[in-house]
Amino acid sequence: MATITRGAGIIRALSLLALFSLLLGCAPKVYVSTIGESEAISSLCLQRAGKSANPLLDRYVEGILKTSLGKRGVRVADTCGEEVLEYDYGVTPRQVYVPRIVYGSSDVMTFLAYRLEEGKAVPEIYTVIPPPATYYYTDVETLYVHWIVLKLKRGKQPVWIGEASVESYTPDIRARIGVLTEKLLDYFGRDTGRMIEVKIE
Repeated sequence: MATITRGAGIIRALSLLALFSLLLGCAPKVYVSTIGESEAISSLCLQRAGKSANPLLDRYVEGILKTSLGKRGVRVADTCGEEVLEYDYGVTPRQVYVPRIVYGSSDVMTFLAYRLEEGKAVPEIYTVIPPPATYYYTDVETLYVHWIVLKLKRGKQPVWIGEASVESYTPDIRARIGVLTEKLLDYFGRDTGRMIEVKIE
């Protein structure tokens, strides 16, 4: 019986290890989608789309945009001319249902029984180790979808629009806005043709 219990434990341990490896392999991904095209741009200005709820956070996001655009040879001007890059960003909470497995304790049961030997009842102690109880339930967790939208306008006409989003366990946009901006601006002025997945290294 002990051998059987040990074998079951090894199988369970290997199963959990395989599951853990799969979870490690699921690195966070940024979802990027762009439409429209534009030739190379050397200078533009930044504008917040819509009303600003937090001017300090806008300034922080603008700083990240300026740095990312600068790496790509685009200067951000103080006054707006023909080229304007509108930006919008936010965090949207989303509830997800996560299956859980809990293994209960495995209590050893010892009892006295009798067996017949040459017509006589001989007492003998037996030990049984039952398999652990397994409980399944569903947990509710909150994920936060961080997103940014960039809209390049020439005059009043949009010529390129890009969107990027990523899921996170934190509602703080500052945790992911840098990554979102970098991954989206990799496709600045280009059309992805569809939504694509970009791994975060």
